[in-house]
Amino acid sequence: MADAPQGRPVVIDGQELVAVSGEEFARLLATRRQVGGQSARVRALLGTVEELLRVLDGVGTALAELGAAHACAGSGCAVCAVVDGVTERVRVAREAGGRRLGRRASDQAR
Repeated sequence: MADAPQGRPVVIDGQELVAVSGEEFARLLATRRQVGGQSARVRALLGTVEELLRVLDGVGTALAELGAAHACAGSGCAVCAVVDGVTERVRVAREAGGRRLGRRASDQAR
């Protein structure tokens, strides 16, 4: 492998190899550790977001039940206005969270 130019692939025993300097190898290892750490943080954050989305589903359900049980005095009812406003914010947050997680619309309905 000494004849191979640095950074060029060489086939040894059927396996393609690339020669790199010790410094480049150390940088590659450091980058791999950083990516691994970032990946772990992203997975943890994803779990948190998924849990928050489940909580939002519960909040949305509770608000819908509250709205259905509330006997209001008409369109000017302050309770209905608050429930409708929070319900809309929950819906928007839920949809945005699902999109950010890469879910399809059919998955979000669950």
